[in-house]
Amino acid sequence: MDQVINVTNEHQITTEILNRLISMSQEGKAKAHVSIGSGVTLNFHHENEVEGTAMIDLGSGIFGERKWADVVEILKIRQEEFTDLHETLLKQAGAIEEKLGTLAKEFNEAAEKLQPKTQESPAAPQQKQLEQNGEEKAKPKSRRRGGMFGSDLTLDD
Repeated sequence: MDQVINVTNEHQITTEILNRLISMSQEGKAKAHVSIGSGVTLNFHHENEVEGTAMIDLGSGIFGERKWADVVEILKIRQEEFTDLHETLLKQAGAIEEKLGTLAKEFNEAAEKLQPKTQESPAAPQQKQLEQNGEEKAKPKSRRRGGMFGSDLTLDD
């Protein structure tokens, strides 16, 4: 969703720049700085009262030369599509969040039903402890095996 917002903002900025160039070209002197990367910009001067053109990706990597006003219209359509996409993603995220909440509630209810509901008498814990102690005494103590390097503790122990 952040990427959709970034693309929408980029379209808005591009549209504003093109609209400014269109209004400046009507005066006969449109100027701009065009970034070509690595911190380098080129000066752009359009000294004609006729609207300039721009290269725009028409889709599938195909670029076409269009008048600035036409590019603005294409960008507006794309921006609307991205706005619709963003709204759809927000609705889907809300629906998923709601479904997860429902599933979590159902899970918690099922887990509560599976919990044993035993009522122990006060003597029961003592009896369990005696049984455990008896089991511990009945088990033979495991003897540590000696390795070929002796019976000293190692880092693995």
